[in-house]
Amino acid sequence: MATIMDYLSWRGDLTFVQSPFNEIDNLILSCLSYVELDDIVPERQGSATIAEASADFYGRHSEEEINGYRSFHRSAPLLLKAMAKTKRFGKAELMHYVNKISTRRELQFSAVEILLGDGTSYIAFRGTDDTFIGWREDFNMSIGSVPSEHIAAEYLSQTGSFNRHMLRVGGHSKGGHLALYASAKCSADVQRRILNIYNNDGPGFFYNLSKDDDFKKIQPRIRRFIPEFSIVGMLMYHNKAPVILQSAGSGIYQHNAFNWQLEGTRFLRSSSLSPAAEHFSESMKTWLEQMSLSERQVFIDDLFSVLDASGAATISEFQAQGIRNMTAMIKQLNALHPETKEKIDLLFKLLVIQHPRSRLTEH
Repeated sequence: MATIMDYLSWRGDLTFVQSPFNEIDNLILSCLSYVELDDIVPERQGSATIAEASADFYGRHSEEEINGYRSFHRSAPLLLKAMAKTKRFGKAELMHYVNKISTRRELQFSAVEILLGDGTSYIAFRGTDDTFIGWREDFNMSIGSVPSEHIAAEYLSQTGSFNRHMLRVGGHSKGGHLALYASAKCSADVQRRILNIYNNDGPGFFYNLSKDDDFKKIQPRIRRFIPEFSIVGMLMYHNKAPVILQSAGSGIYQHNAFNWQLEGTRFLRSSSLSPAAEHFSESMKTWLEQMSLSERQVFIDDLFSVLDASGAATISEFQAQGIRNMTAMIKQLNALHPETKEKIDLLFKLLVIQHPRSRLTEH
């Protein structure tokens, strides 16, 4: 079964003139946004080709360091290197790179614009990294708007105004959510030039989008993809039915886009969600709907009080600690309400404790 890495080997020699932009190209560019490009791609004036950015990145980071990454996104630098060697992506220009993290504001935001060989730009919003700040912001979406949404809308409005290109906007995980929000709330001129908006297994919104005129305007241009075992991409409200696809990953690790299966220029489709994912999604939706916004806030505070008790700042650090610091976490967990404790136990099993099993996550 093939993945985006195989796609680059098979079709990387074809330019966008020879083979038009497709849904697989979208996922590749969404995943590219996970590469840390600080001091490599400028935020304002100037650009770097993907080939130049790859050479610069690997000049700063050793293979040993890159291979030691522990997260869903540790394959992103390998993707960058593979893209750099292709005719399709090697000369594409990276520009307007932004990367912001603020503990005080509970903010994690990053985005980059990629000027493609067909004269269009793809604006990619990064999904959640493995910092607890990033994950907390995701959970805060169940309460209301979060800082990264407003920054994303401003970023798209400003970046889109610098040229007259037709645009594609997308992202994976939270990046897909931000792509939707930014496209709905950006300036009218920029919104008119958006060809498609790609939400790759990103969460929805805490309110029903059918009542929001801004989202109604972009609804026909949304392309939503989720794997069979989708947890993140099924959260909250959506206004677009998903395309369900196959993944080589197991459980929550189907969220890892490097496991998504494809054939040619299309994802391999699946007829339905897995029963386990559907059950979890319905359970979480029912539970959230029964909670007031203030109760949701208490749950989020409780969840991250347990994580903070570990002393770790990232999921990678948490996993590396093993049973170390577990005593403090268990003490904090046992002090919570039984129902809250049960939900947090389940989330830990799905989001933190498990480790990848498929060979594809071992890049």
